[in-house]
Amino acid sequence: MTKLHSSALVTVICTCYNHEHFVEEAIYSVLNQTYPNIQLIVVDNASQDNSVAIINKLTAIYSEIEFIKHETNLGICKAFNNASKIAKGKYLIDLAADDLLCPDRIKLQVDAFEKLPNTFGILYSNVEEIDANGKHLRFTINEHIVPSGYIFSNLLEKHFIPSPSTIFKKEVFDSLNGYNDQLAFEDFDFWVRCSRTYQFQYLDIVSTKKRILRNSLSSQFKSRQSDRMLTSTFQTFLWASNHLKNEVELKSLAKGASYYFRQSVLWGHFETATKFKNLAALNSSLKDQICKILYYLKFDISFFYQFLVR
Repeated sequence: MTKLHSSALVTVICTCYNHEHFVEEAIYSVLNQTYPNIQLIVVDNASQDNSVAIINKLTAIYSEIEFIKHETNLGICKAFNNASKIAKGKYLIDLAADDLLCPDRIKLQVDAFEKLPNTFGILYSNVEEIDANGKHLRFTINEHIVPSGYIFSNLLEKHFIPSPSTIFKKEVFDSLNGYNDQLAFEDFDFWVRCSRTYQFQYLDIVSTKKRILRNSLSSQFKSRQSDRMLTSTFQTFLWASNHLKNEVELKSLAKGASYYFRQSVLWGHFETATKFKNLAALNSSLKDQICKILYYLKFDISFFYQFLVR
């Protein structure tokens, strides 16, 4: 057997909400890891299906599984934060109960992480997207050059990190007070705040299988129910706007805000679009582009005049 470079404890927090069809496979993907030193915490967020019964069946077989059952749905961020308080690992992995860890994921990621300087807070990898039946759809990352290092500006310009692939230091998570439980999602805000201080490392492996479902958070960005997601994204951009250090970061923020302005307009969330428009306009070269966007989307400029000048 290949000698491990590290035996650092890794805590996997698996959050479940109405995932009766997937939670057992997700748990087994952790139990079957080639890396031996794992703490597994499973959190049920008040599921209304058969998820709890399935989890109870597994905890009866595998006593090492720690199970937290919530009577009310706390949301992903608060549920994970609560579980992190009993996490003992040097590293944390956030696993949704409909996703799967590839068998060597933790071993390969920990081996790579342990070789990095202390300035690194998060390591991420590629992800295979699958459908409800486990059929391959695509790989999330298809680029030859993927950012590592201090990637604050990169994150503001483009969403490129596959969220299920990340592993991060618990001390970093704690130092940033965990996830912001006032937001609709956990990952982007945490990455931005983390990247202001810590470096990120990309490891070129497929570490995770992410299930693409109709009711998943990522799908909500592309629906008329996306305003809460976009509002949370704006809060992250607003935080970033108060922590910029140079002109390059300002341009990155304006570019990213311009993208989410377009998304907000596309789905009819004009109040949120106004907020993104104001951030995008911090870069004067984007002001004219905003008007062009509405033109190419065939909106009536006069109808949106008051919205544009606010």
